[in-house]
Amino acid sequence: MALTPVQALDMLNSADLLGLGFEADAVRKRLHPEGVVTYIVDRNINYTNVCTEYCSFCAFYRPVGSPEGYIQPLESVFQKIDETLALGGTGILMQGGLHPDLKIDYYENLLSSIKQRYPILHCIAFPPRRF
Repeated sequence: MALTPVQALDMLNSADLLGLGFEADAVRKRLHPEGVVTYIVDRNINYTNVCTEYCSFCAFYRPVGSPEGYIQPLESVFQKIDETLALGGTGILMQGGLHPDLKIDYYENLLSSIKQRYPILHCIAFPPRRF
């Protein structure tokens, strides 16, 4: 049984994480009654913590000009990916602040460098935000 659009929207807007987890588990049990549960090992990599926005999603951001602000060099990103792979990881989530100095060429280089060096790595990048 699929969710209706109204049910899906209610879940999207819900702050009841425990309730969402119970709903997800009910779907898993319905689709896989044999009781098999699997998981993946992945890692969040924050390429920058400098951000022009303040959203409810993150607690790690630093405003533009902060001495604690950073942009991860490619070698640092590669090191984090290597650590993930060494632990049996299969994917990464690239997320970070909305840095005003990072233009499209930065992101193109970041993603193409990762894809070239790790062609089979599963990568989810730049998730949507709720402001």
